[in-house]
Amino acid sequence: MAKRKNNVGRVVEQRWVFGGVDRATRRGFLVLVPDRTQRTLEALIEQFIAPGSIINSDGFASYHNIVNLNVQPPYQHIVVNHNRNFVDPATGACTNLIENFWKNCKRRFKAMSTTSQDMLPGHLDEFMWRQFNGKTPQAAFNNIIDQLAHYYAAS
Repeated sequence: MAKRKNNVGRVVEQRWVFGGVDRATRRGFLVLVPDRTQRTLEALIEQFIAPGSIINSDGFASYHNIVNLNVQPPYQHIVVNHNRNFVDPATGACTNLIENFWKNCKRRFKAMSTTSQDMLPGHLDEFMWRQFNGKTPQAAFNNIIDQLAHYYAAS
């Protein structure tokens, strides 16, 4: 989730995160992954993305077999080649929504200054929760109170 600028400074241990965003609901998910192999990413696609969904992605090699996954209805996969354009002129497909999701996530992590590797899963969960339940501290607080009242209603 981090990179060095101009290869200066200490090497940062990286953990890979895979994610997606539903274009209709704008709800996203983020998952820590051990590697970026085709097998790993395809398993996550099947776990988190509904069959028949249209998947827009960059040209990363691990995504090349998405349309052949054994799901019904099959996934549709549109590749956006950023070397040519940011919006596919033929299909209108783009990756702006997921890139914005990543930008907001990285901004949140950068604001923390440092993130312990042990705390990363919890920070990802909090980021996803805040995206839909409390982007401001007041909204987050109100939502937590509402959720507590719902789950621990007085009898």
